[in-house]
Amino acid sequence: MSCTILYSTYYGSTRQYAEALAKQLNTTAQQIPDAPALNGPTVILAPAHGPLHDGVKLIKQLDPNQVEQIPIALVTVGMTIDEEVEKADATGKLLGGLAPHVKRFYLPGRLNYSQLNVQHKGVMRTLITALKIKPRKSDNERNMIDTYGKDVDRVDLARLEPIVDWANKQQAT
Repeated sequence: MSCTILYSTYYGSTRQYAEALAKQLNTTAQQIPDAPALNGPTVILAPAHGPLHDGVKLIKQLDPNQVEQIPIALVTVGMTIDEEVEKADATGKLLGGLAPHVKRFYLPGRLNYSQLNVQHKGVMRTLITALKIKPRKSDNERNMIDTYGKDVDRVDLARLEPIVDWANKQQAT
């Protein structure tokens, strides 16, 4: 059974991952539809923007029985450093009771301040200002301050390998 690849993107890194993944799995990637109908193994790629996550939103719209019966992987693309994102598992927390039924992956993304819209720039400026005055900063918070205002591309297509392995196993069953 073929694997369905769905994605949402703001600045392009998630689409880049989705298209590369689709190529490796000999399928196509498509943007998350308004009314999805999942029929088999599905990989959903979406960026994280604080508590906003289009992939989580999609999964929560599905019938819970469908989430339990269909293999679903949710790939979160973001700028949080690996150690912190894995420890925090914010995507799992957003999924709530559905989390045990969804395989979760994290991929590093791209944040080009030169391409941010005005609203996003304002949010980032406010966040960084607050972080600068915060005592006892985490490694991730220090990284955010250090890279503020800079174009940072951490996309690494080699990191798709575990997702490809997961999809291939799901398609084989």
